[in-house]
Amino acid sequence: MTLYQRKIGFIQIILSGICFAFLGFFGKMAYRQHITPGELLSLRYSLSAILTGLLILVTKPKSLFTLSRFEIICSLLLGLFGYALFSSFYFMALTGISASLTVLLLYTYPVMVTIFSRIFLKEKMGRLGLAALILVSVGLVGLVWGEWSVSRPIYLLFGIGSAIFYALYIILSRKYLRLVPALPSSFYVQLGAGGVLSFINFSGHPNRAVEILILHFPLIMAMAVLCSLMAMTLFLAGLQKITSSEASILSTTEPIFGVIIATTLLGESIQTVQVIGGILILIGMIIIATKKNA
Repeated sequence: MTLYQRKIGFIQIILSGICFAFLGFFGKMAYRQHITPGELLSLRYSLSAILTGLLILVTKPKSLFTLSRFEIICSLLLGLFGYALFSSFYFMALTGISASLTVLLLYTYPVMVTIFSRIFLKEKMGRLGLAALILVSVGLVGLVWGEWSVSRPIYLLFGIGSAIFYALYIILSRKYLRLVPALPSSFYVQLGAGGVLSFINFSGHPNRAVEILILHFPLIMAMAVLCSLMAMTLFLAGLQKITSSEASILSTTEPIFGVIIATTLLGESIQTVQVIGGILILIGMIIIATKKNA
């Protein structure tokens, strides 16, 4: 991998994190309209899969069918057991523990990715990579510092589970989809996630999906385009150019911009400790971006 390609990979992962950062904003808007997390996730992935498929058919229709049967099945399963489980566990955790603690538990995944990538992919981080991981981890604690509350211990397990399944998604994507075009693989991943979640949430009352789309189409569309189509495709494309651990650390742009978006668009206040945490995360990302690949 050339230095230029690695730089492109860094940019793609950072842009992916910025796109994902709007999830909190769109999620809060949806909850105010009495849309449940399950309904929101189902429509988000399903609509994004349709849009991604149409985009492929307009630009490179043949690429949709160039994937092998194994690559298609792998992408569908990553959507089913990766994104569908990870996002479901994350939102279940939100119902029983504070939002800041939920984010903190989810963002233990860079540590898990570092461990898994060393075991299964034989990737090395080096001293600078480990230093960046420590800085990012400490910075994340400061970034989400606030009221941490837990109603029942089971919700802590949901939070940890979201991190585990997202870490496995990154590792398996790196291992099995590294040479697969990002847009077609993203289509099948979203199709797997959207299909299973729609079956779970709308199988008994399909009219509910139509009702939500009619009443709140701009909100669902914006979320599908920005937080799924763009975010997931950019992440898969970047993951093909840098290591799993580097990608997981750079993806912490999501909570940084999540705080910025919450402050500017939702009027939430920001504390000094959060600013310091964000600075530490940025320093860690700069270390990753400037270090030489092992």
